[in-house]
Amino acid sequence: MFKFFRRVRQALLSENKFSKYLLYAIGEIALVMIGILLALQVNNWNEERKSRSYELSMLSEVNEVMAKDVQILKNWIPHLKNVRYSFNRLASMKNDQEINKDSLDFHLRTIKGYGIVITINKAPFEAIKSGGLDRITNLEIRKNLSNLYGFHIENMERWVNEVQRVELFTRNDLIHELINIRAKPVEGSGVTSEIILENPTALVADPKFDELLERSSWPLSNTIHYLTAVHELMVILIEQIDQELTQ
Repeated sequence: MFKFFRRVRQALLSENKFSKYLLYAIGEIALVMIGILLALQVNNWNEERKSRSYELSMLSEVNEVMAKDVQILKNWIPHLKNVRYSFNRLASMKNDQEINKDSLDFHLRTIKGYGIVITINKAPFEAIKSGGLDRITNLEIRKNLSNLYGFHIENMERWVNEVQRVELFTRNDLIHELINIRAKPVEGSGVTSEIILENPTALVADPKFDELLERSSWPLSNTIHYLTAVHELMVILIEQIDQELTQ
């Protein structure tokens, strides 16, 4: 057997065919390797394309939701600032020798009538998180998403639900102790309440009036702060994601 291969080799060498065969074999191997590498590269490109498509789809969805939440916050913040202004005006009236009854009535109605209910849609972010935050390739967007939904929104909702709303119940109790309120029918819209101001001077001099202003106004500034922080970060994120989507 070995003698046979030696004879074949010698024959190929003698006819200068062995070197040609060797080059042909190397070429075949090279083509196979190139084919494998190209197939792997195409597969990688497809995976990257799918991953990028998923990323852009999720970013687009979270941006759409944030645009609605931003508008909700945009409406709440000035409203709460108006309520805070009424608290400040009521505090100023304590030292006013000639209290304007209409103004007192307006500001009492403002602080009596406000409440706060804010629901932030976190579903798109939860979907992103379940799929893996690392699939968001823009590090700045990834960081801001985590800060917004994992910190700022949680703090805001905890404050509103556990502090602000508790103080609203205290406000209601104090208002009903201080002020005579009478139900008043309104055609086509049920019943509203009417504040009866018999002695404005005595009202603002009552110690419970001080308690009302102190207990009810202090959480409000923090509520405005939390809402503003969430609103500002959402605006920044929306702009960043818009830029990412148009690249």
